[in-house]
Amino acid sequence: MTFFANFKKSALELKSLRCLCVTAILIALDLVLKSVTINVTKDLKITFAFLALASIGMLFGPVVAFLAGTVTDIVGLMISQQMSAFNPLFTLVEAIGAMIYGIFLYGLHIRPCADGKFAAKGDIKQILRIIFAKVTVVIICNLILTPLAQIASNSMEAGMFLYEPTIAKYPARLIKNAIQCPVDCVLLIAVLPIILTAYNRVFKVRKAS
Repeated sequence: MTFFANFKKSALELKSLRCLCVTAILIALDLVLKSVTINVTKDLKITFAFLALASIGMLFGPVVAFLAGTVTDIVGLMISQQMSAFNPLFTLVEAIGAMIYGIFLYGLHIRPCADGKFAAKGDIKQILRIIFAKVTVVIICNLILTPLAQIASNSMEAGMFLYEPTIAKYPARLIKNAIQCPVDCVLLIAVLPIILTAYNRVFKVRKAS
């Protein structure tokens, strides 16, 4: 029940002006971070934009995160003037990735670490939620859905089932994700508590005023 209740609760967040404003700010941050990329190969790039989408999922849940993932992909293409490259399959993959963050991280309770130690033993469980969220996104989106979307797109363009180019690049994709996943987990563990703490403090100040 909790799983489906979180989707309902997340959908209700859309009625909140605070949710819309904070989500808009994080979407803008996502678009900025997308311009900061490390090119591994022509087709494989490391980006830090996932931090913004993970933050949206943490604060407002899977429904808001799914919508934000859709918006960031489309707006990002518009800003870069690459709407000709728009593919709903890849937009859907990004939206699903954001939703997964929301499923795992919505209601996260974790504080920033001090002197290299987290404030409470309970934070360890929250850290595991962050790690499971990232690993799930990597497996479902990066290693399964994205290659399938590429195969579908290549096949539609070629007018025949064409999987060889994607399969040929799959080992490089595995290596890239195996290297990047631990790094991303560390970044999430470092950044999400700071964002959550800042959000809670601002919210309390506004309520008090």
